[in-house]
Amino acid sequence: MSPSLFPRYRDAIARYPLASGTGARKPEALPDELLIRRDGRLSIYYAPFEFPNPNAKVVLLGITPGLTQADNALRIARTEIEAGSAEQDILRQAREGAAFSGTMREPLIAMLDSVGLNGYLGINSCASLFGERRDWLQSLSAIVFPTFVDGKNYGGSSPTLTGHPALRDLMTSHLMPMLDALHNAVIVPLGPKPEAAIGWVAANHGVRPPLVLRGIAASVWQQRRAHRLFPWS
Repeated sequence: MSPSLFPRYRDAIARYPLASGTGARKPEALPDELLIRRDGRLSIYYAPFEFPNPNAKVVLLGITPGLTQADNALRIARTEIEAGSAEQDILRQAREGAAFSGTMREPLIAMLDSVGLNGYLGINSCASLFGERRDWLQSLSAIVFPTFVDGKNYGGSSPTLTGHPALRDLMTSHLMPMLDALHNAVIVPLGPKPEAAIGWVAANHGVRPPLVLRGIAASVWQQRRAHRLFPWS
């Protein structure tokens, strides 16, 4: 795994606003001291999404954390810093607390249940992955750190995931080793762009997760069609 960037940004996170309404509402409101890289229209900020879960049975792979998830993770991390938590505990709490938070979580759970993943895992609903069975979940993004284009959440195009050196560098330094470490989990790419990122990692670095649910998130997540991919559930 690549060295954690958390120590570099710990002091900035410790100053991040906690009170509701005083945190980041737009990407440009994120503190400059959390900026990793700015290149033309593209801005990449640090938020603590680096924690690998070695016990994960499911990996939900998105494009990049959005502003809501970044804000939540930074707030959680600051609270843990103030509590005196160790680095690994801070990263774990931030990942678990901010994973697909906001309005996306409920439809995501419905999508996972509709394809039968809950039955495959032996749980009533994939809502458990965000509760009592959160130790089974690894939330992950093709671009691990929050990325914005023209002040908006990056959607995987213009530039494409493989069309900008900064994005390729992050997939090499963070996505590739994460996928390599999570080879026993079911990988669920949430749409064609995260799926393409897996293909890019395989083609350029030889890391090929054995169980990837290809093509299902686009059909269920975007079109709301329920396909049961686990017939034994």
